[in-house]
This record gives sequence, C-alpha cells and structure tokens, in this order.
Amino acid sequence: MVGLREIPRTATFAWSPSTSSTLLATGTRAGAVDADFSNDTQLELWDLDLSNTKGIELQPSASIDTDSRFHDIAWVQPKDGFSRGVIAGALENGSLDLWDAEKLLNGNGDPFISRTTTHTGAIKTLQFNPFRTELLATAGAQGEIFISDINNIANPFRLGTGRPNTVARADDFECLDWNKKVPHIMVTGSSRGSVTVWDVKTKKESLTLKDLGRKPVAALAWDPEKAS
Repeated sequence: MVGLREIPRTATFAWSPSTSSTLLATGTRAGAVDADFSNDTQLELWDLDLSNTKGIELQPSASIDTDSRFHDIAWVQPKDGFSRGVIAGALENGSLDLWDAEKLLNGNGDPFISRTTTHTGAIKTLQFNPFRTELLATAGAQGEIFISDINNIANPFRLGTGRPNTVARADDFECLDWNKKVPHIMVTGSSRGSVTVWDVKTKKESLTLKDLGRKPVAALAWDPEKAS
C-alpha cells in the first residue's frame, strides 16, 4: 500500500460530503498528545489535491483556534446559505459547535455559526441523519443522547428518560450510527459494552445487548443493505 498524503495531526476527521471535493476537516483530538506536545486546539481543512505530486505531507488550507478539543466531527452536505455544508464538532467541554465550511475555507467572514450546551458532560460522538440531513444525533457522558435540528439548534430533544428526576447512567455513549434503511432508527455503543437500538419516533430504547465482559464499544455500523 502506497501512502498518497499525510496529515501531521493527532485529530478526529470528517470527509467533505461533496463527491467532487477532496477536502477533509480535522479537529484536535481530545485525550491525545501530539508528537510535538503542542497545546494548540484547532479546526482545520485540508485539500488532498491528488493531482499534485510535490510532496506527501500536507499543509492546512484553513485553520482556526477552538477553545476545546474534539471527540468527534461531522460534515453535512450543502444547504441553503451554506454552499459547502456545515461542520459539527463534538467537544470535550460538552458543547456542540457548528461552523460554515465555505467561510472557513475562504476566510470571507466568521465561520462560527452556533454553540449549544445541552449536554452536561463531554459529547463523545455525533452523526447527521442520512435521510433528513438537518437532524443531528449527539451522545456522550452519563448516557445522554440528544437529537437536534440544525435549523432550530437551540431546541433539541432527549432520547430515553426525560431530564426531570433523571438518574445519570454510569456509562458513557462512545459511538453511534443511524440505520441506513429506516430513518428513525439508530444504535449506540457504550463504555460498559452495551449496544442499544433506539426508536427516535418514540424517543425510547427498542433493544439492548450487553457484553458481560463490559468491554467498551469503540465503533459500530449498520449493514448498508439490510434494515436489521
């Protein structure tokens, strides 16, 4: 295997949703140490530019400082007013931040769109719904999972037990994935080895599978061809 490009960062990343673009977004990874022990925390865009043969190590096409490191990052396709789409960051400080990818790349105005602080702890994972791309699922510390509409980002709703009188879960959600055939179904994996299927319509769990060894679930994915 031949390496085509190298990005000298310890980061989480998301590809541009455009099929005609070779752009990649990165956010400085939470809980990790860079090779040079840098304290910088940044959101950056990179152009792989595979037609260029000058060198393998890339330099960022755009870079801005952020006040918290990233656990995850997602990039949704272009929408009205956002010609290159919207980048969402799941931050270590519990914030959900949104940026305008076009403004970030070209520097034509402030790319920052909004910050939401609904989560009480770190957001560990997030993903846009593949059918309704305005819907964004975020999950993280103490088993909190929210669904947000980026057109009304200040008013998300929570899955599972309602916030009043809620007893915090002992485990964190580490990863999630939307079903690729049924728009309102998603799955989460936890730090104590449980995998939970959620029905977003009812805002409740449909099924939970548990690993008696309590090993963390680091990643999971639905079969793209089957509903279950």
